[in-house]
Amino acid sequence: MSGVVYESETSDPYRRLPQDLPPGESPTGDRSGHATMADEDAYDVEDESVSSDENLIQTAQTIYRASTDYMDSNITTVWERNLAHFHGEHAPSTKFRSESYKRSRVFRPKTRSMTKASEAALTNAMFSTLDVLDIQPEDPTNDIQVASAAINKEILQYRLDRKMKWYQTVVGAYQSTQVYGLCISMQRWDYHVDTDVQPAMDEGGNYIVDEDGSLMGFETEKVRKDDLVCDLIAPENFRFDPMCDWRDPCGTSPYLIYMMPIYAIDALEKMEQVDPKTGQPVWRKYPLGDLLATRKKWYDRTRQAREGRQRIDPADDQASSAYSTLWAHMNIVNVNGDDMMFWTMGTDLVLTDPVPLREAFPHLREGERPFTVGFSTIEAFRNYPAGDVEQASGLQEEINEVANQRLDNVKLVLNKRYYVRRGSQVDLDALIRNVPGGGVMMNDPERDVQTVDTRDVTGSSYQEQDRLSVELDELVGAFSQTSVQSNRNLNETVGGMEAMQSGAGAVRDYGLRIFFETWVEPTLRQLVRLEQYFESDNIILSLASKKAGLYQKFGLDSITDELLMQELTVRVNVGMGNTDPQKRVEKLMYATKNAASLPGMAMRMKSSEVADEIYGSLGYKDASRFFRDDEEQQTYIKENPPKEDPEVALKKMEAENRAKDNEMRHQREIMRLELDAEIGFAKLALDRDMKLSDLYQRLGLERMKDRTARQAKALDNVVALKEHTLRRETGAGV
Repeated sequence: MSGVVYESETSDPYRRLPQDLPPGESPTGDRSGHATMADEDAYDVEDESVSSDENLIQTAQTIYRASTDYMDSNITTVWERNLAHFHGEHAPSTKFRSESYKRSRVFRPKTRSMTKASEAALTNAMFSTLDVLDIQPEDPTNDIQVASAAINKEILQYRLDRKMKWYQTVVGAYQSTQVYGLCISMQRWDYHVDTDVQPAMDEGGNYIVDEDGSLMGFETEKVRKDDLVCDLIAPENFRFDPMCDWRDPCGTSPYLIYMMPIYAIDALEKMEQVDPKTGQPVWRKYPLGDLLATRKKWYDRTRQAREGRQRIDPADDQASSAYSTLWAHMNIVNVNGDDMMFWTMGTDLVLTDPVPLREAFPHLREGERPFTVGFSTIEAFRNYPAGDVEQASGLQEEINEVANQRLDNVKLVLNKRYYVRRGSQVDLDALIRNVPGGGVMMNDPERDVQTVDTRDVTGSSYQEQDRLSVELDELVGAFSQTSVQSNRNLNETVGGMEAMQSGAGAVRDYGLRIFFETWVEPTLRQLVRLEQYFESDNIILSLASKKAGLYQKFGLDSITDELLMQELTVRVNVGMGNTDPQKRVEKLMYATKNAASLPGMAMRMKSSEVADEIYGSLGYKDASRFFRDDEEQQTYIKENPPKEDPEVALKKMEAENRAKDNEMRHQREIMRLELDAEIGFAKLALDRDMKLSDLYQRLGLERMKDRTARQAKALDNVVALKEHTLRRETGAGV
């Protein structure tokens, strides 16, 4: 920050000091840039004269110094207090941390119980069912997008469940928003290939050597890492400009710094790795001594507060060796509207040349960065909002004050104070110990020692603490036993209890919705695009294809890049009011019942999905443990055919017999009518002196058209018999 002369601090006692100002703002009101720099062109890393190592180091130092000054002056002290309350400790600035304070210093852990209840609510809302993630096509009429949504959902679901520590990451991110006010994560694909040399052997099993006697062989590649990664970043290790847009700090800040802890041995390994695109080492090569020289003694107050008073900062308590922790900085600087990225070891060594950010992370969209910043509270125009721990810190300290004063009073009642006459020969050690059954030596018990009576504390102290606890629960949306006991007028009725729980649930659901909108969904969208660009595991692709029914539903035989890389919409299947399992099931059944009453909706209902949601709300993964799937149901029906009721079976048998009798009666009636018709035709033929066949032909009838051969033969016999009888009766001869 050379070249800027500040006025004396004593000339204006109310003047803001440089460390109190946001980066880029000077005490004279000059705002020439986003960060205070000695050189106006410090960001111009595209210029050949400026993109030298010297200017890259200057840029890294400038943005790091500016962000560090602002954070140390405005943010770190608050984080120290929040972390102390979260760990059940008094804040560093309170009297309870003083060595000279000899009174009660008990801490009532309301803050930890509050955050633990919030994390439990998050778990109930987000992880009670398997299908929290919902991916839909941008165009529902496009079959390719519909198939892409199904396959991408199954791939990402498999990765989240089997390959990533997704549950710990989400709960940790939400806890970070509670304690620090925000959470930061980086999404990337971790791909690393080891190259081994396999020696060549001849048919006899002997090694093949060249003319110089060196072993010959061929290189083989072994994939060591091929994973989707979502790294949760400690807030003090991520820096952005405090003057950026509070709604999107990561996307609108002119610079970003990610300070990544890395072991020295891992840094040396990255210097040996070769970038397949350029054929150059991933990081520039430096000896171990130069790397260790960048490891300055850095006492970070936030990290130390997170470890607690009884622990040593693990980043500093290390000897200088290959396993020492170094700090590699990813510096992202906006240059003329484009993001440029370069790595430095601390702010002393340049590890990479500046490259466009989208070249390093091709899955990013225009203006996007591989980080997401989330919140659980909204404070307009403030980039570091106050989380629940910070909002409740004042009430937490008052609760501790009241509780410790009451304990001091109880101790004085049980162990009284004494006035001891100066110069008297009193055994002060025995008097102070106040051992039950012990004795105290003195010359004049009536005049040497006088007991000080302390009045016992009244119920007002307990009432005050209860009121403070209720106010804290109301502030953060908690529903505890203290709230129930303090609101005696409400808890006498079930309606009062539900009113209290409903109000607390609304506040908690509000915080969860902010968290889902600001971090969960943006993070999942980046993870989906990473899968689209880099997923190549054939096993995962095959499993996802079977689960999505790619062939059965869409008629597709294989997964192609065109199928994966479609425009999709990613959402989280969590609504307001889902933190209470009973209320959640009641709302689901209410909605399902009313939706099923609409015309045509009952036949379209996915009953298995409804069952999974119900059982998931009650703590189970899904309903598969309790119900058979389609194949199991068909097998069960075959092996266990349903048994009919005996009365029903008897009625069915009677109905079948009655139907058979009716059919036989019907057939007999038809045969009788046909026989009468044949007799009538025979009489007509005799009267006309014609053959019966000629009569049929003359009348245009097809004889016995719909009869079987047996029935036709039987009928011919009957007709012949009738003709013979008629001739005998008429005297026509036999």
